[in-house]
Amino acid sequence: MHITAGLRISRAFILGAGLGTRLRPLTGILPKPLIPFFHEPLILHSMRRCYDCGIREFIINTHHLAAAWDKVFPEHSWNGCPVHFSHEPLLLDSGGGVKKIEPLASPEEPLLVVNGDMAATFDLGRLLEEHLSRRPPVTLALRTSGDKKNVGFDFSSGLVTDMRHALGRDSGSCQFTGAYCMEPEVFGRIPSGEAVSIIPLFLDYIREGRLRGILADDGLWMDMGTPEAYLQAHLDFPSPVPRIHPRARVSPRAFTDSNCVIGPGATVEEGCRLQGCVVWPGVRVPSGTCAERRIFYCSLNGY
Repeated sequence: MHITAGLRISRAFILGAGLGTRLRPLTGILPKPLIPFFHEPLILHSMRRCYDCGIREFIINTHHLAAAWDKVFPEHSWNGCPVHFSHEPLLLDSGGGVKKIEPLASPEEPLLVVNGDMAATFDLGRLLEEHLSRRPPVTLALRTSGDKKNVGFDFSSGLVTDMRHALGRDSGSCQFTGAYCMEPEVFGRIPSGEAVSIIPLFLDYIREGRLRGILADDGLWMDMGTPEAYLQAHLDFPSPVPRIHPRARVSPRAFTDSNCVIGPGATVEEGCRLQGCVVWPGVRVPSGTCAERRIFYCSLNGY
């Protein structure tokens, strides 16, 4: 982490309102950012990384299964930091959601924006530092690896040159991670009360030569958009906690391999044989179950 004295990005907006349709049926139970990842809601991993960079106030937009958020943040705080919610009865998309939280943001300091469903270990501090050193309207965190490299980037100037080949300039050398810093001026260029994407505004800034990026190739990054990717993330990412939670109950007559993740209050009964499985907190895996790379998300079903 390369945090400098006088860093003045203290608020983060975490995008939590998406439906998570590709991750169904898991997101029929919880909003995507609240699904368990190593025994705790996925969003807490993003919040912890933000906190390590000096973020001390959080804003989260909600839509799908909104009541679940109050169960995770009953006091609307986390680790001593206020947590504000911006509920969207109708989804406002990536741009409209940003506009709606304008009253909760600072009119003077930049804002960090992060996808709530992102699993990553790359250094967010570098993104904040680079943005503060130049103060462009927006600075994107990019990676040179991934299967959606649709962002054009000039490595010498640090300017983003195209997105999704919309300008016909660059087919793409980088992938957008879903994390960026923005100046307060961005709010003024998004219409109020409309469901709009942020991408057209990014394209306007590209035309103006004002959209910057940094390479975030250190560490890991994964978009957990599908059940398969969710399972793979539990294999690829180092576990910050014991993979079998101390409050999980695993029968001595059951077999679970070293890749399994079994949550608190979960029960794996005798005769089970699990390989590379994720068992959500409180879920019972009935006796005799044999499964490989399967998600047990409620006691009656497994995906």
